[in-house]
Amino acid sequence: MTIRIWLQSKTDLGKLPGYVSILTDHAKAVCGPDTIVDLHGVASGTFPPEFSPNEAARYNWLGELSSQQIIENVIRAEREGYDAFAMSCFGDPAVHEARSLVDIPVIGSFESSFKIASTTGQAIGVLSLNEAGVRRSRKRIREFGFEGQVATILAMDPPMNEYELDAAFKGSATFRDIFAVQVRRLVAAGADLIIPAEGVINTLLVRNGIREIDGVPIFDSYGSVLAFAEMLVQLRRKSGLLVARRGVYAKPPTALLNHIRGVTIEAMQRGQSLARE
Repeated sequence: MTIRIWLQSKTDLGKLPGYVSILTDHAKAVCGPDTIVDLHGVASGTFPPEFSPNEAARYNWLGELSSQQIIENVIRAEREGYDAFAMSCFGDPAVHEARSLVDIPVIGSFESSFKIASTTGQAIGVLSLNEAGVRRSRKRIREFGFEGQVATILAMDPPMNEYELDAAFKGSATFRDIFAVQVRRLVAAGADLIIPAEGVINTLLVRNGIREIDGVPIFDSYGSVLAFAEMLVQLRRKSGLLVARRGVYAKPPTALLNHIRGVTIEAMQRGQSLARE
């Protein structure tokens, strides 16, 4: 039976052709023959030309604003008959909020990566694009309770953004050398397995065939989030797995949700009008 997965990125996919290409190819390689993965990003023009998504995310409120698109998309995905909603963005934006709104599985790359990686390594090294990403990873690690599994968290040196990385999707020996240096820093700090803490880094490693450095495994978070999504869909179908509604994932009544969504949209529109005056 067909499984349909809505794959959500927090980037403008129109600006990252290399990233889109490997997302498409790797989904076909990882998923079963009856699984369809449809790619979705944020709206075109969400990020001004001078800001990459990762750079804009250093500002907390900007991250919250762009996450509203994800919330609207998860509602749309369930309405359109998708079986699961998976996030390629490693920050797992609004994952808890999304789970409280729909009955289909909502899977985040960050959470699924750490849960699966803990079965193959016990001292995880986390590599982010920059220091802002390091801070976000530390926050997520505390929230999900993964502190005991993490050896260290480091940023790329020098820091990079998604657009710089996208240029290496055609193959780059230089990137492999740069990445190997980062891995050795993590291993020196005690890591026995590496999680690239950004979807573009992860897929770039897949495209360049980098699965280990000096015998240390490099975790494939994108492949894992898709495999995890397939598993949860199968469990829902075959064993009746449901979302718990008595705690943090309590589902608001539809009328109340629609009312507050409408009021919020009106408030944002008023704010936008005032900003233009």
